[in-house]
Amino acid sequence: MDIAIIGASGKIGSALSLLLSKEPYIKHIKLIGRDNSINKLKGLKMDLYDSMAASGQDTDIQVFSDSEMSCVNGSDITVITSGISRNGEISRLDLAKENAKIVKKYVKDISKCCDTKLFMITNPVDVMTYKAYIESGYEKNQVFGLGTHLDSMRFKVAVAKYFKVHIDDVRTRIVGEHGDSMVPLMSATSIGGIPARRLPGYENFPYYETLERIRGYGKEIIDLKNGSEYGPASAILNIIRCISQDEKRLLTLSAYVEDEIEGISGGSCIGVPVKVGKNGIEEVIHMKMKQGEFELFRESFEIVKKYCKEIETI
Repeated sequence: MDIAIIGASGKIGSALSLLLSKEPYIKHIKLIGRDNSINKLKGLKMDLYDSMAASGQDTDIQVFSDSEMSCVNGSDITVITSGISRNGEISRLDLAKENAKIVKKYVKDISKCCDTKLFMITNPVDVMTYKAYIESGYEKNQVFGLGTHLDSMRFKVAVAKYFKVHIDDVRTRIVGEHGDSMVPLMSATSIGGIPARRLPGYENFPYYETLERIRGYGKEIIDLKNGSEYGPASAILNIIRCISQDEKRLLTLSAYVEDEIEGISGGSCIGVPVKVGKNGIEEVIHMKMKQGEFELFRESFEIVKKYCKEIETI
């Protein structure tokens, strides 16, 4: 498999490059960045080769400037991590507008020269996934974002710790916006195949405290260590591995939704359960939620849809 990473000099791009270089099914990695990041990418390439020599891997790694986007040609998946980060001085809408310009340029250049799958990491990820979809002209299955996959992993950890069980026994997910309006699906949460609501102590699970912690998790990591890379990179690797191995797993990614979910209308991208395989997003799952959960999800969908409309013509 051939993977291109746009924004490879950043924290997430660098960490992802290392993880991918350890995977036996990854044959080529293209590190792509701005002209002023080329030396850093060359250094990253050298570092990765040292790492691969120690582990016996033999992956081909190349470095490219983002001014020569034809380099993406031949890539099975193109991961886009580039963009500015949000701080206290920029609103969410302004962040979306600025990053939409960056995403548009890359996606336009890519779609002119090749056919690939676009995997969006740039925030706000749901809005950037939508921007990539409408600008690329690609099929729906080819464009998707990290969505609430990482948020779902974080919620899974919280559930496992509360019930004092092995994390692999927990099945749960968060849907909706990768942001303040995300919705944990407690009705779909199970442990060892047993619905969580049937387990002792369920009524005391600190739902709202846990949700608030997950909403602010990324900011907390930024405040503590100036950025998160290992968690997001590992989550991205999950999806890439799933596609390469055609695993048909149900993951919660940002995908284009029209009328696949009853009660939701109007195209937008948002975190929903999808079947992931060799073709990318192979199916949006027609999930049924408890009424309270659905109302929160619908509110989240409308919030994201409004942002998507705001950046549509940028």
